[in-house]
Amino acid sequence: MKRVGLLFLSLLLVLTGCLGDDELEKEEKVVQEKGKKEEKAIITGEINTGEKYYRSIFPFEPGGARGVIRYGVDNRLDINEFEMGLMRVAQDTFNTDKYFFQEGQFLNEPTVTNWLRREDEKSGKSKSDLDQTGLNPKLGAKVDEGDPDYVKKLQEANKNSPKYLSYVLEHNYLVQSGDGKVKLGGVVIGLSFNSTYYFDVKKDSLIYPGEVKLDRGKVQKEAQKIGGQVASRLRQDPKLQDVPIVIALYQEEERDSVTPGNFISAGVVKKGSNSISSWEDIDEDYLLFPSDIASKKKRSDHEKFTAFKAKVQEYFPNFIGVIGKGFYKDGNLERMTIEIPVQFRGKAEIISFTQFVATSALGDLPNVPIEVYIGSAVDQPEALIIKDDTTQEEPFVHIYRK
Repeated sequence: MKRVGLLFLSLLLVLTGCLGDDELEKEEKVVQEKGKKEEKAIITGEINTGEKYYRSIFPFEPGGARGVIRYGVDNRLDINEFEMGLMRVAQDTFNTDKYFFQEGQFLNEPTVTNWLRREDEKSGKSKSDLDQTGLNPKLGAKVDEGDPDYVKKLQEANKNSPKYLSYVLEHNYLVQSGDGKVKLGGVVIGLSFNSTYYFDVKKDSLIYPGEVKLDRGKVQKEAQKIGGQVASRLRQDPKLQDVPIVIALYQEEERDSVTPGNFISAGVVKKGSNSISSWEDIDEDYLLFPSDIASKKKRSDHEKFTAFKAKVQEYFPNFIGVIGKGFYKDGNLERMTIEIPVQFRGKAEIISFTQFVATSALGDLPNVPIEVYIGSAVDQPEALIIKDDTTQEEPFVHIYRK
């Protein structure tokens, strides 16, 4: 079911789509300036949704480090939240009505890979002016491979000097410059940090895994230090010297976590400056329902979810489970996503069950935007229920035919 939810969210993001009846805005033809070269481009039309998304530029320009994130961030939930959350952070500086989204064009794969290394590790090849030494701390110990305690000592060295930074994600925001042209208006950089540092020590074709749980306060301190270094490096590119740059810091969850991490703070490098004057805390969190943590932190929301789950279980005796994830911002529940895997025996059962959830059970949940993904036990999507507006009288319902 997770795959269904992520697929739908990705589709929403790419199309900036809507499930309602709002009219599609017309596309705008513009000229995109790339150095001395000008190319015709189209600003995609917008379909309004419960969440505001940036319009984008067509044809699509893939980022210079496209796909590298899967080697740095372990949890798929973190990958999705890191990217989508970064767009949410960007909206505090770059208004969605004025700016247009484009994947990062300045940080290429070798540069990102180099930045993820340790300070004393040899850099790979890169033609980028931004290519410099690694941003993670030095290992702090040199151990000879012939040492009989090589594995033990190297594991200890990694625990004493863990890698904090796991990935660097770049988003560009374009703005119209008159005469039907667009130009770079700002850059947003997301820096993702480990909550647990996982590492491998290799010797004689054998791999010895290790891990160390990182102190959250220490991570935030190192994150702000690295964020300052990134800001300084970006300003060295002539094309990035006169645009505002947002640096956002993201704290990952564990590898096997069923909820993603969250952004913890952000800073702005203002036009004409090379540094971040101050960091603003970001109060975001994801809670799993039902769970002891949710019961203690948000008892009212937990009780409402429990009532919803009980009603679903009464209707369908051979259910598998009902799992919810709540997104909180500044302590308030912003939206909830629910997954219901059930062993169905036919389409009639699916339709009947979906009708019940949409018309009878949904009202027990908190009054926030809600997405319910109903699927079979073999991870096959069967139905989708969406209420993306708290004033919406009836949710959108879709039954999958396949």
